[in-house]
Amino acid sequence: MSKLISVVGPHFHAPNNPVNIQWSMGNTCNFSCDYCPTVLHDGTNPWMPKETYLKTIDKVCEYYKNNTYIHNGEEKVRAMHWELIGGEVTTIPDFEEILQRLYDYKANVTVYSNGSRTVRWWEEARNYLQGVVLTYHPLTMDKQHFKEVVDVLKGHVTVDISIAGVSGQVKELYDYGEELRELFNDNDRQSVYDVSIAVKTLYKKLLGDNNNYDTQETWYNYTPEEIEIMQRPGVKPRPQPVEDNTPSHVKSDPKYWSTEFKYEDGTVKYVQSHQIINEGLNKFSGMKCHLGSEGLNIDMHGEILSSWCGAKSFGNITQIKELELPDEHYTCPFEYCNNLNDISITKSL
Repeated sequence: MSKLISVVGPHFHAPNNPVNIQWSMGNTCNFSCDYCPTVLHDGTNPWMPKETYLKTIDKVCEYYKNNTYIHNGEEKVRAMHWELIGGEVTTIPDFEEILQRLYDYKANVTVYSNGSRTVRWWEEARNYLQGVVLTYHPLTMDKQHFKEVVDVLKGHVTVDISIAGVSGQVKELYDYGEELRELFNDNDRQSVYDVSIAVKTLYKKLLGDNNNYDTQETWYNYTPEEIEIMQRPGVKPRPQPVEDNTPSHVKSDPKYWSTEFKYEDGTVKYVQSHQIINEGLNKFSGMKCHLGSEGLNIDMHGEILSSWCGAKSFGNITQIKELELPDEHYTCPFEYCNNLNDISITKSL
């Protein structure tokens, strides 16, 4: 294969080229799934005081609100896209106030959730959100409730759905995913060809260490048929030709929903996020990574990191008075990049 020369995530083509801030707010969860790594749900890193969360938002937003970038020769204001993950962040006390503070800064907010809050709660929360990434846990979640949550969110926020691949149920879970996809028929915001719904492989350890995907042991001994189902794209191919009356925000161009890999021989490959690791494309050692300028991570201890690989630390949110980030790009020293948020950050030679 020809040499990789650049990687560009879909965020680059989004309006205002947003900086992506992913915040792991703690690991308290109202579920305790056996296949979920304990570090994500055992409560050893409890929620911080509400004021700590609000002050963190102020520090980060004050830094980025005047952060500009050059696009097609023009200086533009960079938008902020926050991703709130846990644990189950929707159970944080006064979580609605946190959403309100981000909304006041005109930040785009995506919440990662198991969808367990009431339908009425989601009806209110959707007013402050741009997106929701839902995970359906078949051994814990009520199937009808989850479907009702998806139904109340569609058309108001962008919805992505992961389904935990419990062995022995994979085909049934795939069919359930297609049932959920049908909810997006005639949806102006997000059509059946734009929503990502995929049954995901479950691993015994987090894909967070800088090691090879092939060494990761799966939770279940999946059958070949189950593996084939879980490798299917989460986004359905759009029928061609695209009708002229397709809403302007519904893009058939894969660069709007896939990561672009460009090679020295001129080849360009577009890959959906959950397939990048599966296909072994997560090797960027020696490339310049635009971490900090395009992405920032805050871990559940409050450490502000350039990326989940921990390449650089900028202090702790409870100690710094204001956020300061370097402008230079960082040369990746690792053989593998195993975090989907980090993978989509721009990289170049």
